[in-house]
Amino acid sequence: MMLKTPEMVLHNAIVSDASITAHVGHRVYPHLAPAVDDLPFISWRRVTIRREATFVGAMGVPAVQIEYLIFAATYLEARQIADAVRATLDGYTGSFENTTVRQTHLDAEEDQVVSLDGSEVPNAYAVSQTYETMWQET
Repeated sequence: MMLKTPEMVLHNAIVSDASITAHVGHRVYPHLAPAVDDLPFISWRRVTIRREATFVGAMGVPAVQIEYLIFAATYLEARQIADAVRATLDGYTGSFENTTVRQTHLDAEEDQVVSLDGSEVPNAYAVSQTYETMWQET
């Protein structure tokens, strides 16, 4: 049985978009980036998942919230990458490896300044974007 992963559908959309890969290449990682990787890069994680149910079982489609953290050396580059990610994912529908994403929308966005462990760069700019995604699970 193949695991249904809407995150991989969205990952494929990101690494297939030239406006994003022009900045980060294929440096898009689940949870943590390698400590030796250069800026900029994107990491993502599953925040929550909601499955509605009745007394007789599951109903509807599941909804997952996925947070993307976009890291860059300058605020301008972090915003440019964040805008490219938003243009790609906000309203996205599509399929990859037998998983179909029905709807994706930007739920929240926040700018940050962070220190990255193991990095030669003392500070980085980050943009956090949280998307809600509904997908076909069966």
